[in-house]
Amino acid sequence: MYNFESHRDGRQIVTGSVVEATHQFEAYKNLEVLKDGKVKKTFLTTANFTQEINFDILAAASESYHISPNPEDYIIVPLPIVTCDVPNRNKECFQLEEVSYFDPRYGCFVYNTFNNKPCHKDHKNQDPTKALGMHLDSSLIYNPKYDIWKISVLTIWDRTKDTQRVNDIINKKITGYSMGSFVDNFQCNICGANDVNIKPCEHKFGRTYGANNRLAHKNLWGVCYFETSSVGEPADDTAFSSDVFI
Repeated sequence: MYNFESHRDGRQIVTGSVVEATHQFEAYKNLEVLKDGKVKKTFLTTANFTQEINFDILAAASESYHISPNPEDYIIVPLPIVTCDVPNRNKECFQLEEVSYFDPRYGCFVYNTFNNKPCHKDHKNQDPTKALGMHLDSSLIYNPKYDIWKISVLTIWDRTKDTQRVNDIINKKITGYSMGSFVDNFQCNICGANDVNIKPCEHKFGRTYGANNRLAHKNLWGVCYFETSSVGEPADDTAFSSDVFI
């Protein structure tokens, strides 16, 4: 299971969609608006769990992210963001073993490290006060049709922060999304060499090796997701969502 020895203190940043699957999940359905002095949103997921989600975290998060504390200022976008065990175009792979691990450093499953993290535009993520929204929830969903696991996230976007970008999302002019993550270690899936981004091994990522024609790629360990960006041209054209709740 989890390999602490493969993790490193020095954190490296990875951005870009990892989606190469041919199917987009509908992770969240049955939007319900309840008004009892304040607005609440209830989302029932199609797999794994059902729970009520509300905007109470906004009162605190809005100060750090410089976004509106008013729930009525937001659009809601559920979207698929990571396909497990599938290398991306950069030949980097988030393994199910890693994202489903309960990491004691964060006190949650790795896929849940998306929760409460900011949303940005075009990976301009260096300054959290430039956030355009945040994540309310994340879930790990299995799709039997394609025999793959996928991380889906529930994001909200502030209509008062960047009116043009949010209108483009609403009008489906921009439907692409891309994640950002910290990674401790890049490990070659062929020889098991660690830190191959720093000390390359003999394998050329993207080539195939052996009698079984194994595709050489980098497995990512010590993952912590820290953002999702709205992007005009995602790294893969399946990393998109046109589901928008206003």
